[in-house]
Amino acid sequence: MRILHADRDSQKPSRCKKGVHSTMNVYPIPDPGKRKRIEEETQAGLSVCWTCSTCDSECPVFRATGRLRPQKIVRMANLGFLNDLISLPEIWYCLTCRRCNQVCPNLVKPAPLVRFLRYEAIRQNLFSWEKYSQYRNIFSRFQRVRWHAAEKCLHGEMPTLSPELWHRWLDTPLEALQGEITLGKYPPSEEFKDAAKMSGTTACLNCSECSNFCPIVFERSVFDPQWIFRMVNLGQELEILASPSIWLCIGCERCTEACGEQVKGHLVIQRLQELALKEGIVDRGFPFRWKKAQETIYPFFLEEIDTLLGADPV
Repeated sequence: MRILHADRDSQKPSRCKKGVHSTMNVYPIPDPGKRKRIEEETQAGLSVCWTCSTCDSECPVFRATGRLRPQKIVRMANLGFLNDLISLPEIWYCLTCRRCNQVCPNLVKPAPLVRFLRYEAIRQNLFSWEKYSQYRNIFSRFQRVRWHAAEKCLHGEMPTLSPELWHRWLDTPLEALQGEITLGKYPPSEEFKDAAKMSGTTACLNCSECSNFCPIVFERSVFDPQWIFRMVNLGQELEILASPSIWLCIGCERCTEACGEQVKGHLVIQRLQELALKEGIVDRGFPFRWKKAQETIYPFFLEEIDTLLGADPV
């Protein structure tokens, strides 16, 4: 980032009347070359951003902590501040849910910008591959914490999280899914069958492409879209509607984009969440508790990232 000095005639401090030295004001200067490179690499339509902050209001990390603003990242990119951007801790807070992309009225895509900045940070050796592996490990284990928090909320509890409990949830794998899946005693409801029909789950070939593309699939016992779709096809209505897993979906829609059979995976998960509430499997207070739980667990996640980056805790 280039600096513009307010006093062009001299770069020395000026002397005030009372004998106090004052430093000159400095202003960052936009870098058109780097701005052009960012736009060419990301194809994110950054120049049409009008800073409405819709992306901020939909970002789950911002809503829970206030510490990740996609709009800020887009604005800095529009000014060509590449070196500053790749040094920001915020680019590692992103869940890659792509909600910022989905809600932008001008079709700006902050998500590919964040992806580019991460790659650039690694390319310039600001973030080593070893550290990236550690980051992925933290992110994968964080899904366990989300699962436990959702389970607590489903049982009517408002999770309170101590550092000891955080690390226990973070470090303890869930039990692997075992045993045979048997058909339920009761046929699924018509609404459940309609959800499967509208989403096209019966076309699923079990190829696992949805799971391969999902950014939060690390352990099948925690979250696996393929398992969810199979349970739907087998009519396991009560079991799947009571599972914490359906509440972990971040809505990125990658499962739908990846499916060669055009199964609309993100839609069936949304519909399962609606049915869980409508059929009383989940009580009406659950969405409030789940929102509060995320406000509790996300600061711990960001603290882990800050520790990895060596950043000062907030």
